[in-house]
Amino acid sequence: MKLDQREWLVEDWMPIGHKVMDTNTEGGFKTILGCWIAVCVASGNLFFGKKVKQGPVLMIDEETPYKDLTIHLERFSQGLGYKSWEELPITVRSMEGFRFGRKEDFNKLFKVIKEVKPVFIRFDSVLACLPGGREGMEENSDKTGIAMRDDLNRILDEVPECTIMIAAHAKKLVAEYSMAQLKESEMVSVVRGHGSIVGQACDTGLMIKKISEHPKTSRFVLITKPKRCAIPAAAKDVFVEIEEEAYGKGPASLKEISPMVIPPSKIAKDLFPLFSEDEAIKASKINSTAAFYTKKDNKMGVEELIERKVVTTPPGEPFSYLLNRKRKKQADENYLTELEKVLTDREIMWETPGKSARGRDQTETQRFTRKPAKRKKVVRIRKTQLGGVCEEN
Repeated sequence: MKLDQREWLVEDWMPIGHKVMDTNTEGGFKTILGCWIAVCVASGNLFFGKKVKQGPVLMIDEETPYKDLTIHLERFSQGLGYKSWEELPITVRSMEGFRFGRKEDFNKLFKVIKEVKPVFIRFDSVLACLPGGREGMEENSDKTGIAMRDDLNRILDEVPECTIMIAAHAKKLVAEYSMAQLKESEMVSVVRGHGSIVGQACDTGLMIKKISEHPKTSRFVLITKPKRCAIPAAAKDVFVEIEEEAYGKGPASLKEISPMVIPPSKIAKDLFPLFSEDEAIKASKINSTAAFYTKKDNKMGVEELIERKVVTTPPGEPFSYLLNRKRKKQADENYLTELEKVLTDREIMWETPGKSARGRDQTETQRFTRKPAKRKKVVRIRKTQLGGVCEEN
């Protein structure tokens, strides 16, 4: 094979023979995306402007009831001009009990695969297709990724001209990530469960970032994460909008839209009040807000505020910010220097009252950082009469 002759299910995006994994938190358009790809492949319709390899599609969904899943397929099929999804070569197996690592379940599915000979197989989702504790393959077990790998590789051996796409739930904190945080993250740090799930069952990653949903127009972004080979489409994030007659009704389709402003992340919104000119901000407010995030996340939250020009950094003064108010007044340099240190350079500690075994009040120091320190240190901040802050140990 020549170097420039790689085969694609979706041109320059999803290679033939790859295991593609798409991820987002619950309600993050994973099922919607999977149904749209299925209809595009089955019909030969362009997928966000890119050519597809047309052919039979097999959907194994252990999370979405059959009726709900087929409604999505019906709406998208009608959006492309078909009377029904049943006109297309799509085979649906919903809530039939398939589990990775179970020989009987796999043999049953394997018969269907031999009959259909799909070019695209969709699994939804990793969590729903795990067998549970009896086999010792819950989501945090290292056996899980191996079982998935063995089953998926056997499928690809039978239908080598096929691409498999697996929906995976993301960790809860990912819902609060900004666009910048998500783009800097790797699939293994985003997908929920043991690292072997990504290591063994993901050749190309696809992160989904929700922008808005009903009652607003439903929009999201697709961020491609190559793993095994170069993916040309990864150079561009794809902004998507659900085009429909009414919310949840009538023909529908997904269309690519121009890049747009992403809503601020929860971290940025939480940190923003700390940069207020209000003199009533207390040290406890700084600690209690920042302590729930890692140093890296806090830093990215501050950088997002700067990037959005909600707070700005004058050239040559990295720790002095200008507040973007009606009066652009330079904030107190000492205060913001210390705040920057607390948010990005120090391990935040937070003291909370507790009870000893004998019932007496005591102070328990709770950690909110990932890496244990050799010596615990509580950072306390008090304001000076000039509006600055100083540190007490």
